[in-house]
Amino acid sequence: MKIENQADQRGISPVLLSIIVAAFIMAAYNNTFWGKAQRIFEGNTLHVALFGLAVFGLILFVIALFSGKWLQKPFLIFLLMVGGVSYYYMDTLGVMIDRDMIQNVMTTTMQEGKHLITFGFITHVVIYAIIPSIIVWMIPVKRPRFLRALVSQGFLAIAGIGLCAALLFANYKNFSGAIHDNKDLMGSFQPGAPITSTIRYANLVLNTRDIVLQPRGEDAVKGPLITTAQKPVLTVIMVGETARAQDFSLLGYERDTNPELEAMRDDITVFEDVRSCGTATATSLPCMFSRFGRGDYSYEAGLANENLLDILAHAGVNVEWFDNNTGDKGIAERIGGFQALTYQKDPEFCAVGECNDGIILKTLKEKSATITEDTVLVLHQIGSHGPSYYLRYPKEYERFTPACNDSELKNCSSGEIKNAYDNTIAYTDHILAESIKFLQAQDNVIPAMFYMSDHGESLGENGIYLHGTPYFMAPDTQTRVPMILWFSDAYKKAFGLDQACMDSRAKQPATHENMFHTILGMMDITTSERLPKLDVTSNCRTAAE
Repeated sequence: MKIENQADQRGISPVLLSIIVAAFIMAAYNNTFWGKAQRIFEGNTLHVALFGLAVFGLILFVIALFSGKWLQKPFLIFLLMVGGVSYYYMDTLGVMIDRDMIQNVMTTTMQEGKHLITFGFITHVVIYAIIPSIIVWMIPVKRPRFLRALVSQGFLAIAGIGLCAALLFANYKNFSGAIHDNKDLMGSFQPGAPITSTIRYANLVLNTRDIVLQPRGEDAVKGPLITTAQKPVLTVIMVGETARAQDFSLLGYERDTNPELEAMRDDITVFEDVRSCGTATATSLPCMFSRFGRGDYSYEAGLANENLLDILAHAGVNVEWFDNNTGDKGIAERIGGFQALTYQKDPEFCAVGECNDGIILKTLKEKSATITEDTVLVLHQIGSHGPSYYLRYPKEYERFTPACNDSELKNCSSGEIKNAYDNTIAYTDHILAESIKFLQAQDNVIPAMFYMSDHGESLGENGIYLHGTPYFMAPDTQTRVPMILWFSDAYKKAFGLDQACMDSRAKQPATHENMFHTILGMMDITTSERLPKLDVTSNCRTAAE
């Protein structure tokens, strides 16, 4: 006991250790935070310094709450590990870690996530997280007696929150406005942003665990057009991944990324201005298949209500989902027709351990031959998912060179990143065009196809890469997506669809919300859930509604 007490008398005080770690966090993990503060306060160094000092006081307050003998070092190491990891993604890729980003992380797969675990990331974590954590763990701390320790912790907490409050209220008008009008300011603070976002996500999950599913569209029935059709109607929903409208030559991009679709331009409908529901798959995908628009959709609403596929099933339509991505996010869990393609052992399309979208085309060909009833096939692409763009297309489809062949985007030039991404768009062009050619040749079904991407992508513009940026500050490259419809000659005849009318409708804005109502219209499903004004085909059928 005497030896232990002597050991406790050596080292630095717990208060000093807390101050050192808090200062290290402010200095080492928050380049983006300081940069945003400089911009928001228009270069006023005094305001930046005072606001930063207020945040420093807030950190001290939080740390003081966990400064007990057995809590302090584990908590400090936790902060260092979280900060070291999140700092990498914030400063290297411009990724803001909000609640939706935490949801993306929790719903992703190891196959997808492994591309973000690069040598650069590991090196960064070792330098900025592991080594500082080891130092904190090994540094001796001089522990006072319980009562004195309690007083010093209380003093640190009061001093920290007092410093924060005093500085904020001293310039309340400027600082409160900065926080309210620039949510990305504190959203870029590490490790505060990822920790609070994780707490918010955990709270969301807990609050929705007992949610009751509300049936939708139980009144759904097939209408007279599909009922009297001479053959089964097949609608293919091709869900794109990370395809941004800005890189489609069909939509004005200077590079010829859509040569195959351009060759059939008169037979397809290309919408000019389409906006996504979210900036990441975890939000956009369930929103696309829900009855809600972006303003009404929420995680809770998605869980609490049956979706498009459920309503199609209520009407007696056969629905199946084939996935070459990270899953259906629960959308297809009630239809019983889900099949994952990502890990197929196909030497042609899956030679690198994961499949490119050639496996989608192969699946479509195999499945179409077996269709004997009205069917909706959902084909979920891997599309242009980054950062490993080079894995999304076969080498022979590398049209734009030199392309970035590295998951570590900082090792590539902006031109190489752009080339690799545009190659993914060109390969999507090939998949869509070949799907259309194949479907047009089928004699056993009346086919149509609906293509829409879930969200876009940033390729380094303004220092932002990938996607998932909070919608309020997301660039157009993440929210403007391609939407392409195709109807076979047999479909146009059976449903009285006017192609010229569709081309005219394509000049008007559209959103993800239109998909729900349009698919119901394309399958001629009568239900109170379908709003004809949101069905882009509604006014283009012979018997317009």
